[in-house]
Amino acid sequence: MIYVLIGIFSFVLMFLFDVFTLYDRPYLKRFFGIIGLSLFIYSTIQVIVHSDRINLPLEVQLVAGILCLLSLLLLVFSLFIEVSFIKTYGNETHNNNLVNTGTYALCRHPGVLWFAFIFLFLFLFTGAELLIIAGISWTLMDVIYILLQERYIFNHMFKSYPEYQKTTPMLIPNRTSINKCIETIIFINK
Repeated sequence: MIYVLIGIFSFVLMFLFDVFTLYDRPYLKRFFGIIGLSLFIYSTIQVIVHSDRINLPLEVQLVAGILCLLSLLLLVFSLFIEVSFIKTYGNETHNNNLVNTGTYALCRHPGVLWFAFIFLFLFLFTGAELLIIAGISWTLMDVIYILLQERYIFNHMFKSYPEYQKTTPMLIPNRTSINKCIETIIFINK
């Protein structure tokens, strides 16, 4: 259970990454970002390694493994490719460019969707019982994290964020946002 708590604590560090990004403190931003992400990855691995197992059919595990990998690729795409890695995470000052196309047309926080799917499918792939508690706890922390970003960070970071909030759902896609996502992804790829 200690590893679940370490994963929860990592969200506090990642929120500090956002705070120090907002206040243009590049060294603290990088420190908290790297430590937060490292602790989260460490806790995920430890939860899987130190958990009792549920035996699931091989077919379920195979499909879940593929869907987990797909969800991970979508997370990486949304967080590190659509929002330029260097501009968002590497620059000394924060990136003022708001992305509202692709998966960010789907909802304002597509990473949360992919994150939840990763842990659902990771549980079904590994059968690690502790992933049930960890996945639910960490997904709730991710939702709290985005609520804090919505309230305290993004309105100060992006001038056009209030308009983006009016036109794009926060977390649950709707028909309009799904269509806009598809249209902008097809447009991006041309």
